[in-house]
Amino acid sequence: MRIEEILELLKKVKNPFTNMDIVSEGLVSKIEIDEEGNKVTIYVAFARNTPAHPFAMAVNWPIQARIVKDIAKVLGDKVSYLEVVDDTTLQRYYPLDEDMEV
Repeated sequence: MRIEEILELLKKVKNPFTNMDIVSEGLVSKIEIDEEGNKVTIYVAFARNTPAHPFAMAVNWPIQARIVKDIAKVLGDKVSYLEVVDDTTLQRYYPLDEDMEV
């Protein structure tokens, strides 16, 4: 896959708060592709766009989780390995399995 193809797919992912796609909104800051391992790493600007206050972070977490889940949904069958990483903190995000018991 090429970066342009991935960006087109990511335009289907909407920020549930603003209803804008994450590419136009500027949340996707970088895409790395490892052709050999069919691995894609998507860098997102979550931390840069969230005030550094515990309440703001808590309020934004469900929105970020939804975005990560939607990224996995649009790219999941196109790549063999997908990582979503915050471009500032380098925190990795994983889509939650809704069938998991907590």
